[in-house]
Amino acid sequence: MDFILRIESRLLSPAILSGNRILKTMPAPAFCQAVPAEYFEAIEGNKLYKLAYYLENLSSLPPAKRIWSYGSAQSNAMLALSALAQLMGTEFHYVLPYIADELKTQPKGNLALALDRGMQLHIDSKLYRRMTQQAFVPGDDEWIFAEGANHAHAAHGFGYLGNEIAEVGNTLEFRQVFLPSGTGTSACHLAALMPEIAVTTTPVYGDTPYLQQVFSTLPQQNHPAILTHEPHYRFGSLYRELWELQAELATETGISFDLLYDLPAWACILQHREHFKQPWLYLHQGGMKGSATMRERYVRMFGAERPVKVGA
Repeated sequence: MDFILRIESRLLSPAILSGNRILKTMPAPAFCQAVPAEYFEAIEGNKLYKLAYYLENLSSLPPAKRIWSYGSAQSNAMLALSALAQLMGTEFHYVLPYIADELKTQPKGNLALALDRGMQLHIDSKLYRRMTQQAFVPGDDEWIFAEGANHAHAAHGFGYLGNEIAEVGNTLEFRQVFLPSGTGTSACHLAALMPEIAVTTTPVYGDTPYLQQVFSTLPQQNHPAILTHEPHYRFGSLYRELWELQAELATETGISFDLLYDLPAWACILQHREHFKQPWLYLHQGGMKGSATMRERYVRMFGAERPVKVGA
């Protein structure tokens, strides 16, 4: 597989870094200039662009007593928001509907990292349901971010990402971008902001009807194309073929991929090879720290990962 990378070098193996693969690198976005480097361990991937409005305006944001959000126990958005709250000097409260006993007594992955940053955790199914139904009303000087760190200013950051992709696309001559979708917000914003580039996605958190319903509620007119893997992988479940695929990808590319979003996305890409005959760009989802607990589950179920010989 020949490829050109626009990627954080820490995701690459030493063999790739020292080899003759072509690397395309770009400086950090301008809106990150006021953010200390250590915070990029927590605010990464598409969450960096989702939170760009707040990162760019840190010095002029109105005071907030606390930030609320909700989602899953290993959410990348949860970790990113815990870092944003630190930067703002405010409380961060996060709501889960439930949590496994083992993870509650011994937090790991993104949950442990967010708790270390001062996150206050609420395990409350009723409160979680109110939040998902948009029935929770924050108090004075309180902010709420929807699941996946979605908020009214999200498009601000995707304008930056769209410009970066367009710049790279002009150089590398691709006209298609692929990324997996959780809530679908990132893909929808990119499709609206880059009409000259085809944005394609696949549902990971939900299914195709879920994504179509989400797109129908957003004001953007230009929606991403949706590719679906058959059979559909249940979100967060373990599959032997995906475990074998991550070993094959690591062997072939030297890149570590997120187990929750990237692996189902690559399975979809391979199932629909006919859609990827021209040069195209894959947007890595980041979130490698959040994969720690899922990797442990995979090892317990299927054994230690073994590199797969390509073509075997």
